[in-house]
Order: sequence, then structure tokens, then C-alpha cells
Amino acid sequence: MEFKKFSVWIALLLLQAVAVAQAPQPATLTIKQAEELFFKNNFLLLAQQYNIDKAGAQIIQAKVYPNPEVTADMIGFEGQNNKYFPTGKNGNFAAGLEQLILLGGKRKAQIELAKLDKKLAEAELTDITRNLQLQIWESFYTLHNQQKVIEKYNKLLDKLDYLITSYQVQVDKNNIALKDLVRLKSVYVKINNDKSEESAVLIEQQQKLNILLGLSANTEAIYTTDEANAYANNGILYDDVLAKSLANRPDLNQAKLEIESAKLNVSLQKKLAIPDITLRAGYNQQGDAFFHQANVGIGIPLPIFDRNRGNIQTAKIQVEQGLKNADYKQLQITNEVLAAYQNYTRSVDEYKRITKLINQDFDAVYTGITNNFQKGNVSMIEFADFFESYNEAQTEVERVKEQLALAAAQINYVTGTKNF
Repeated sequence: MEFKKFSVWIALLLLQAVAVAQAPQPATLTIKQAEELFFKNNFLLLAQQYNIDKAGAQIIQAKVYPNPEVTADMIGFEGQNNKYFPTGKNGNFAAGLEQLILLGGKRKAQIELAKLDKKLAEAELTDITRNLQLQIWESFYTLHNQQKVIEKYNKLLDKLDYLITSYQVQVDKNNIALKDLVRLKSVYVKINNDKSEESAVLIEQQQKLNILLGLSANTEAIYTTDEANAYANNGILYDDVLAKSLANRPDLNQAKLEIESAKLNVSLQKKLAIPDITLRAGYNQQGDAFFHQANVGIGIPLPIFDRNRGNIQTAKIQVEQGLKNADYKQLQITNEVLAAYQNYTRSVDEYKRITKLINQDFDAVYTGITNNFQKGNVSMIEFADFFESYNEAQTEVERVKEQLALAAAQINYVTGTKNF
């Protein structure tokens, strides 16, 4: 009997251990750890890397020379003697070999184009990485903001819940007017509604971040005041940001590579106008003039009608189009940098100003007001107004911290480099 009880106890422990193991465990992450997970787990990034491998395979293919062509012929039916597939002296067998010889450097140009395509694939991967990293920063810091705001809401709601319970007792004893309890409950309802709205945003950002990082558990985003201060005191200069952008932006690099590719294509199209040579060798059993005749020959197309002029003109137009696209991209980057830098400096000023205004004094006043309210030294209207103002001020602090981090993320994004 004791052994049976022991066995049941062990089984319950094992089932509990399995349940705990299968439940997704919450993760605590810094932005650095989040980016490390992104490079390791992001499926879109991993899939995009195959494009580089495919471009590398096309380089191999471009280096391959055209295959020779072998032909063979024999008589299927000889009507004079009513024979099928006659052989020997009564039949005939012929064989031929052809090899295309590419002239004018076509193969070399095709190899160079394939190498450029690989560089374009690498630049595209870098640009996709840049865009996904921006999404990580946006989701991470928005998630952190929502978590901190909801945390503050929970503390306020707990405090209000305690006060409502206490007031309910006093109202039941007719020691306090019912209107004061109703006013307190209305504050509770408003804050609780605000919490519900913020919770919906939190769930959305949690989902986005999980997909980016390859996770399936709730994530606690860690963003300290020291990190915010580091963002605010970076001291970056506009000229440096602009120089980095023009030197490192992968989309601008793509535009330049497309110009180079278009120029190479012009060269290739001109080379394609140069006729290639086909070398031939053949054997004929009966021959046209002799028995067991062996022939050699050469073939070359005459560039009379098709001189590839249309494709050459198209390639030249693509060069001009690429130059205009590159000019537009450079102008776009310049304006993006200006906007991002202005937004960053504004966010820094706002962060420094609000952290100076809203500090630990607010918490001290909150504690004092709450205690005095419970003692009856502060009216319900004064307490409710302060409670709502305190809640809005704390929410604003988190919003400013979030905006500072997102402004720093934009600087990273527009430069294509790691500045923060």
C-alpha cells in the first residue's frame, strides 16, 4: 500500500515536470541579446541568404563553355531493295560533331555580370537586415514602454482597489458620502480602460518581436536609465551621420551596382553582335564523292539583318535610368538623414527636460498625497485629480524614453551602421 502511494506521488511529480518543461518560459532580453537571437533565428534572413548561394551558382554556370553537339544518321528504309535499316555495303552511316566557339569576349562579360549579380544579392541581404533590425528596435522598445506603463497601471489599480475596499466599509457605516466612493471607482475604471488599450498594443508588439527573433514565449524587454542616458549623450554630429549614410547605405550601393551592371550589359550586347564560329567535323560511309568520306567545316552567321542594335540601345537606356535612380536615392538619403538627425536631437532635448522635471520628487509627493488622503487631509477631488495627473506624468516619462530609443534606431537605420 505504501509502495502504491509512493508510485502515485512519483508519477504526479513527473507529470508536473513535463508540464513545466512544455510551457513556454518567459525570456528576459536586452536589445543586444535580441539582435543576437535575430541573426541566429530569423527565418526571413536565413532564407534570403540562399539568394547569395544561388548567385554564386550562376557564376559557375557562366564559366561553363557550350557543349559540343554530336549527330548520327543511318538509312531507316531502302525502297529499291525493300529493306529496313540496311547495313554494311548496302547501307549508309554518317556522324557529325559541332562545337560553338564564342568570340568577342562574350563569356568573360557574362562571368562579370554574374559576379555583379552576387554583389547585388549581398547588398540586398544587407538592406533587408537593416530594415529588419529597425523593426526589432521598434518592437523591442515599444514592448518595453507598454510593459512599464502596464506595470505602473497595476500598482495604481492595486492602490485604488485597496482604497475602494476601505471606502466601501465606511460608506456602509454612513461615515463617508457615497459620491466619494463613486468618484474613486470612476478613476479606477478610467485607469483600467487605459490599461486594456495598452495591453492590446503590448500583445501586438510581443507577437511581432517573437516572429523577428524566432521565439514563442513572452519577452520582458530590458531598457535601463543608463542605456537611455547613453543614447542621449552620444554626441553624434550631422556631418558624420550624412557621411556614414552615403558611404554605407546598402540601397545606395545597390543603385551604384545596378549602374555598373547596366554598363557591363552594354558591353555584352555589343559583343553579342559579333558572330560566333561553329566548327564542324563529320564522317559519311557512302559519302557525297567518296566512300568513307571525312569532312571538316566552319559556320559563321552573317550580321546582315540582326546586329543586336535594339538590345544595345536598351542597355544604354538602362545606364541612363540607373544614373537617375542613383541620384534620386542619394537625394532621398540626404533628406532621411536630416529628418532622422532633427528627430534625434529633439528627442534628446525632450528626454533631458522631462527627466529633470519628473524625478523622484513625484513619487514622494504621490506617497504623501495618498497618506494624507487616507487621513482625510486631502479632498476626494484633489486626490482624484492628482492621481490622474501622476498617472499621465509617469506614462509620459516612458513615452519619452521610448521615443529616444526609436530616434537612435532611426540614426542606425539611415546610416546603415551601428551608432548606438
